[in-house]
Amino acid sequence: MKPFAAAPTAIPRSGIREIMDIAWATPDVIHLEVGQPDFDTPPHIVEATCAHARAGHTRYVPNAGVNPLREAAARYVQGKTGVATGPENILVTQGAVLSVATAFLSLLDPDDEVLLPDPGWPNYSMAAPLFHGRSVFYNLTAENNFLPDVEQIESLITDRTKLLLICSPSNPTGQVYDEALTKQLMDLARRHDLWVLADEIYGEIIFDGAKHVSAAAHDPDNRVLLVTGMSKSYAMTGYRVGFTRACTEYIEMASKLQEPLVSCGVGFSQMAAADALDGPQDCVIQMRDAYERRRNIALDVLRANDMYRYTPGGAFYLLIDISASGMASRDFALELISEHKVAVAPGSTFGDMCASHVRVSIASPDEMVREGIERICTMVQQKAASR
Repeated sequence: MKPFAAAPTAIPRSGIREIMDIAWATPDVIHLEVGQPDFDTPPHIVEATCAHARAGHTRYVPNAGVNPLREAAARYVQGKTGVATGPENILVTQGAVLSVATAFLSLLDPDDEVLLPDPGWPNYSMAAPLFHGRSVFYNLTAENNFLPDVEQIESLITDRTKLLLICSPSNPTGQVYDEALTKQLMDLARRHDLWVLADEIYGEIIFDGAKHVSAAAHDPDNRVLLVTGMSKSYAMTGYRVGFTRACTEYIEMASKLQEPLVSCGVGFSQMAAADALDGPQDCVIQMRDAYERRRNIALDVLRANDMYRYTPGGAFYLLIDISASGMASRDFALELISEHKVAVAPGSTFGDMCASHVRVSIASPDEMVREGIERICTMVQQKAASR
C-alpha cells in the first residue's frame, strides 16, 4: 500500500483528547481537562431547537448558513464591536474550529507563514500544515503574564508572513488583551499588511467587570477575520455552530469552500442559534458569573498552597506551574489521573512556553474545582519533597 499523506501523518494527536479518553475510562475522576461548559444548554434554546426540527428545518441549508442566523450574528457582532456588519459579512460554520480551518484554507499558499501563539490551542498548529502553511510561534511567557510581546512578534515577520492569529480571552491562559495591546497588535498587522484571525470565542466570558475589546474595533481596512460561536457562552458545544465576521470578498470565498468540506451546517441548530443570540441573555451572564466564582476558588487554593502565579481575566482556563514536581507535564497529567483521580490537560500540548504547566478548566462545579486543584497542589508538593 502507498503511504498516507505526509502532512496529516506528521500531526501529533491533541494531548487534550488523549487525556479525555483516559479520564472517561477511569471511574470517579474529577474532570478539569476539557473546555466544555458543565451547564446544560438553556431550556429556551432547547425548546427552540425542538420547534425548529418539528417545523422541518432538517434539510440542506445554504453554504454560508441560514439567513436568520446570519442576520442575528450580524446584529450581535455590530452590537459588541460597534463595527457596521450585515448578513453579507457573516459566514456560519460547523463550529468555530471550522471557521479557523477555513481561514487557513482560504489564505495560505504553500509555505506561507502564519504567526501562532505559544501557548495556544493545539488545533491551530494541527490545522495550518494541513493547508500547507508554515507555523511560526510567538511567545506568551509566564514572565510577561502570558501576554504577547509586540516587538518579539515583529521580529518573526518575513516576506512569507501572511496571517497573525490572536486569541483573547486566551485558551489556555485565560488572559485578556486590553485596548492598548489590541491596538498595538492591529497596528503591527497594518504595518506589515497581514491578515488577522481573531479567535474571540470566549468574548462573553470576561471577569472583574472588564469589557471585551474586539480586534475588529481597531480594523479600519477590513483585515480581521473575527471568529466566534455558540459553544462556550451559550453551552451549545454539540450544536456545532460557529461564525466568522469578515469583509464580503472573504465571505464569498470562504462560503464556497464549505461545499467540499461539509456542504452546509444543520438547519435546526442554526435556527436555534439565531434565537439564542436574539433572546434573553441572563443565562450567559449567570454562567459567566459562575466561572468567575470558580476562578476565585481556584486562585484561593493556589494561594493557600503558595502556588499562585497570575490571575486570568476571562475564559474558563488557568495554567498551573508544576515545575517544582520535576515532571514533564504529560507524565504529570497521566499520574495525576491514576494516583489522584484528577484529569488536566498537559501544558506541552499547547506549546513549549508552558511545558512546565498543566491547564485546568474551571467549567466544573465549585467543589470539584476546589478539590481537584487541592489534589494537584498535593501531588506537586509530594513530588517536590521527594526530589
